[in-house]
Amino acid sequence: MKIFASIIGISGKMGKEIKKSTLNSSIEIIGGVGRKDFQNLKKLLKKSKVAIDFSTPSILDEILNIAIKTTTPLVLGTTGYSENDFEKITKTSKKIPIFYSSNFSIGIALIREFSKLASKMLKNSEIDIIEKHHISKKDKQSGTAITLANDIKKSINKAVKIHSIRTANIAFEHSIFFTNENESIEIKHSVHLRSVFANGAIQAAKFIYNKKPGLYAMKDLIGGVYVKN
Repeated sequence: MKIFASIIGISGKMGKEIKKSTLNSSIEIIGGVGRKDFQNLKKLLKKSKVAIDFSTPSILDEILNIAIKTTTPLVLGTTGYSENDFEKITKTSKKIPIFYSSNFSIGIALIREFSKLASKMLKNSEIDIIEKHHISKKDKQSGTAITLANDIKKSINKAVKIHSIRTANIAFEHSIFFTNENESIEIKHSVHLRSVFANGAIQAAKFIYNKKPGLYAMKDLIGGVYVKN
């Protein structure tokens, strides 16, 4: 059975990658909108079983309002949201299902759990996150680095320093350093192809399209892989 989906931000790098990655998938992309034709979103969502968003935080309000009216489940992969934006997303998820992740890599999902475990066992360590991305990435610090830092803060209530690097020849890399007088530990994750994120977003779309209203995340998608705290 085909699941009809649309892409918000279809003309961007992730939008193009998702469209390409669905060619042999049960997800069928029936259309998308970009900056020039965003006014067509409501018409598009009426035809969609799920919408995948990789656009910009500035249009979040319109996306949420239209999705409520058309009762369209959302997969949100846009980064750079404010705390107020997250409040709006949470409120909207009481009316429609929303899947949010700052990073759709299963590897990052595992890193999140490793880092929480390491932080509990290495409480006396200084904790630093270094995130490296291509120079064209707009948000700095990355959404993934912020998520990793927040995980650790919730786990042990300790400050985490984030260091951002933007350069021409690195695409997606995150490292977490735990350093004390006796030893240092580095947990590192690198993505070599953008298709990693596209495939994760597609899996999220398959997961959420028939779910009840609520706010879902990667741990809901891959469930048993996660360490139970």
